[in-house]
Amino acid sequence: MNYGIFQWINDLAGRYSLLDKGMIFITDSVPYIVIVFMLFLWFTANKEKRTEKQYTAFYIVFTCLLGLGLNALIHLFNYHPRPFITYDVHQLVPHADDSSFVSDHSVLVFALAWTLLLRKDSWKYPVLVWAILVGISRIFVGVHYPADVIGGALLSLGASLVIIKFSKVLEPIVQVLFKIYNKLTKHIPFLAKFGHKDLSQGN
Repeated sequence: MNYGIFQWINDLAGRYSLLDKGMIFITDSVPYIVIVFMLFLWFTANKEKRTEKQYTAFYIVFTCLLGLGLNALIHLFNYHPRPFITYDVHQLVPHADDSSFVSDHSVLVFALAWTLLLRKDSWKYPVLVWAILVGISRIFVGVHYPADVIGGALLSLGASLVIIKFSKVLEPIVQVLFKIYNKLTKHIPFLAKFGHKDLSQGN
């Protein structure tokens, strides 16, 4: 079933130039969109919601670090060849022949999606749709199986649940990060106004 679904999606590649370009853009733009969205969370919220949004940004970072760290361990102890190694596929983007399971891209984008959902953020559904599209794009361009994407989504879900559950334990780290930010930006008015003023309160 894993290969069957992969084949069904990947067989669409190479048929429609616009679709190919769209999927390549979605899959290649992930790190840039993640960075832009994190900056958006940090800098665009109104004053009342700023602290909440900034905590969400920190929890996303923690979830990404935990999820990608666990995935690195999975790759270390389990090698699963990518589709283009085993089969003749439509490969639209270059990729190293490292382990396919679990997808780092999926871990990254679903770390955002699950954290936003658990935090009940207003962007939760658009980001979830985007994460699903990224997962499909990884299959479409020929570098991952559906199980790799689903595995990444589940790994991020687990990581996000752990981070949110133990958020109180992480509070001292968050406060240190806020202090570092405030210290680095105190002489830059535009950036300084986005600091966390009350360092005694969590969220």
